[in-house]
Amino acid sequence: MQPNPPTPHTATVDNQGVHVTTAAGKSRTYSGGEVMTLTQVIDLAEGAATLCQSSTDTCMELVDESTQLAADCDVLIAEITEKGVGANLIGKCEHLKEQLSLQAAAAKKLHDQIQGGEEACRTASANAEVRHGGIFRAVADSPLTKPAERDFYNAR
Repeated sequence: MQPNPPTPHTATVDNQGVHVTTAAGKSRTYSGGEVMTLTQVIDLAEGAATLCQSSTDTCMELVDESTQLAADCDVLIAEITEKGVGANLIGKCEHLKEQLSLQAAAAKKLHDQIQGGEEACRTASANAEVRHGGIFRAVADSPLTKPAERDFYNAR
């Protein structure tokens, strides 16, 4: 079941704060600090998504490196077998190869999980931007916030 898409709120600004009306007709007044917190939440969600993306890239690098090292183990085992020395060394190389394969599988699984987290963070950020964008525009467009929005936020 798909959730309902976010609906934007309408907002006006006066000396009391930001007055918000939802699509359902409910009203609430936000202080400058609350509006600033909303912007911080959106920024944090976007930052978390960026961190997730770099983590998924790192996981894929680990998968590639583990796969390459496992292939190197195969070459090493073949060389040891060809020379007929180090039966114990072959066992150690096979164990290392197995561990590298497990590491690659774990990194791939982690990559997939983090990718889901990234998508959730980006969706949350985008939905909050749609839903609360009217609040930010009302603050930016209000004559009470001229010359700068910062004064509005700091005065509350």
